[in-house]
Amino acid sequence: MKKDHNRSLAALILVREKLALDLCNEIQMRKEEAYEIIDFSLELCDKLPQTYNQLKLEIKSYVIINMLSLVIKFH
Repeated sequence: MKKDHNRSLAALILVREKLALDLCNEIQMRKEEAYEIIDFSLELCDKLPQTYNQLKLEIKSYVIINMLSLVIKFH
């Protein structure tokens, strides 16, 4: 049982690292910011999305919506 938990934790850490790297490259954000957004999104969801691409798309959508709302607010 503990071995399965350790594997799940290791997989989640690897996904977090890969996701942070992809977000840094795709939307030009700092790695620290990417970690904060990823951690925040993982805390909000009850269960993990089915695929890596789905998780990445949800986070990118969240970032873009927030950026647009800031542009509109200060325009």
